[in-house]
Amino acid sequence: MNLAMNGGMRTKTMIITTKIPASKIRLAAFFAATLLCLMTLFGVASASAHDELVATTPKSGEVLKTSPKEIVLTFSGELKKIGTIINLKDAQGQAVETSYKIERRDLTVSPSTPLPNGEYNLVTRVVSSDGHPIDKQLAFSVEDPEAAATPKPTPAATPEATNSAVPEVNAAPSAEPETENTTAPVEQSPSGMFSGVPTSVIWIIAGAAVIGSVATVLVRLRRQGK
Repeated sequence: MNLAMNGGMRTKTMIITTKIPASKIRLAAFFAATLLCLMTLFGVASASAHDELVATTPKSGEVLKTSPKEIVLTFSGELKKIGTIINLKDAQGQAVETSYKIERRDLTVSPSTPLPNGEYNLVTRVVSSDGHPIDKQLAFSVEDPEAAATPKPTPAATPEATNSAVPEVNAAPSAEPETENTTAPVEQSPSGMFSGVPTSVIWIIAGAAVIGSVATVLVRLRRQGK
């Protein structure tokens, strides 16, 4: 009897589980689909909440005929006036001095001096209204025909001396009038007399003179003694 009762309960349970109304299944599927759609919409809304760059003046890649006085970047929402970074560089990577201002959705960058012909790249970082930083780049170039046609000033050339210049007059030294040598001849000193004579010969002559003088003195003494 117990077995019969247990078998009947199982049969009823199986009948109950298999007889779930189709309307409830459709309702559960509808709720699941609705929840999935809401999650998707909230995800897209949160992702699109950040401001984006919508326009630039000049446009990216534009070739300008004159140096721009202002470079304007327009965003989809108002910008905060904190955390702004501006970096304008030329083709050689040299930084160009600039100033900027923020007015609601516009970021205006002004070069401090006119830009020479060449390529430029503007790198900016701004903070959107929700506090999210936005990094953007803008490339453009300047090709001013008048600036290209104007020759660069060259330093004045130093005048070179030419044959047409007045020749330098080399004054010849004035000739001193020749004067007759009326002065008495100056006796040459012994050194002048014997200039060019070997030293050994000079010593022999000096020795002979001394010997001759001594011999003369001796001869005179002998004569006086007689």
